[in-house]
Amino acid sequence: MTTARTLLEANGEGPARLPAPVPAHGPLAELPAPAREKLGRLGTRRVYSPGEALMIEGDRDDRVALLLTGCVKVVGSTEDGGEALLAVRVPGELLGELAVLDGGPRSATVLAVRTSTTREIGGTAFRAFLAEYPEAAAAVQRSVSHKLRSATRHRVDAGCGTVLVRLARTLHTLICSYGRPTADGLRIDVPLSHADLAALAGLSQASVERSLRTLRSQGAIRTRYRELVVSDEHVLCRAAGLSARTGREAVR
Repeated sequence: MTTARTLLEANGEGPARLPAPVPAHGPLAELPAPAREKLGRLGTRRVYSPGEALMIEGDRDDRVALLLTGCVKVVGSTEDGGEALLAVRVPGELLGELAVLDGGPRSATVLAVRTSTTREIGGTAFRAFLAEYPEAAAAVQRSVSHKLRSATRHRVDAGCGTVLVRLARTLHTLICSYGRPTADGLRIDVPLSHADLAALAGLSQASVERSLRTLRSQGAIRTRYRELVVSDEHVLCRAAGLSARTGREAVR
């Protein structure tokens, strides 16, 4: 369901069309200043409430979204009518660029995990921007390649090994992509419930909770409500059957 605030901004009212700075992280963060400024002026700003859909699997809408604030999750439909959590996205990341580039339908649904702000750009304008700035086109190509590699790695990690190994590999993939250094270790900087972790790892929630207890007892992680810190990456890698170096290379 679309909120009133989203509709107002989509119609060009309020601050929706004001320039928005490109986030300091993500595939477009290192673009030259003229390209970042041009990108910040394209499209309109949208605000999504938790649980609201930014994009819907199977749709053919022609737009790309740059996530400015918040957090979203990418989910896909399963054959039994269920839902599989495929990935999470944080500020600075692009959403929906594959459909804009190849003209196909949306391959997954994107849902806001918490209140999220995007800069939404029509496909024609975005493709023209990429043609004008080859550095941006190269950055988007690298982003798509990274997502495809991560998806392949995720299918491998979620499909083999013991429950503990599969969860540990999922956690290691998350810290490689979203780990933020803190005094206690590497904090996974996305809000994930036990159910979310179970969906990412392809496990039951009960199995995830047992394995989290094991990793806590080994000193690999610390957990609080929707917060997980990897306090010892080497211990986590041993549980995953990886060396720290090999693990980081595997998710590139």
